[in-house]
Amino acid sequence: MAEILLISETFVKDVCSISDNVAGQYLRPSIREAQDVALRNIIGDALLAKLKALVESGDISQPENAAYKDLADTERYFLAYTTCVGIAQRVTFKIANAGVVKTPDEKVNVAEQPDMAKVQSFYQAKADAAAYDLERWILARRDDYPELRESDCEQVRAHLRTAASCGIWLGGPRGRRLPGVPVKSEKR
Repeated sequence: MAEILLISETFVKDVCSISDNVAGQYLRPSIREAQDVALRNIIGDALLAKLKALVESGDISQPENAAYKDLADTERYFLAYTTCVGIAQRVTFKIANAGVVKTPDEKVNVAEQPDMAKVQSFYQAKADAAAYDLERWILARRDDYPELRESDCEQVRAHLRTAASCGIWLGGPRGRRLPGVPVKSEKR
């Protein structure tokens, strides 16, 4: 099965100011993860499969697929920033027979973990903003995509209320009773 990437390595390098010598073996897995995990969680399996099929066949530029081309153009920045979040860790640490290793060059100092976390946080914030914009854009044009089921739209609406990534739970709907939902309690 051919690997279908919705953005190119060159686009990611241009948008995120990544060095041209970063190997594809680090970029491709990050791009794959961005589209097959993060983007899939936003647009759903069916719409992602449709986009990949149109890109693979080369038909995405056809006039009848203008809505899909617009979606592919809109989601590019989200994918690029999400890719950058994943790549920082991949290029800094490598898994080898000796375990997890760092391999700095002679004149290059590898960033320490707190600095790397700051870079990841920077790109995560950009990815969150792009995700928010993409979700609003998709909901405004949901009628253009028959693959986007109502359950996918509900998931997108839910993400709009909690679009930012965060390592801790900040409260919210999990802590409330929803109207009309019975509460099961077992007294011990």
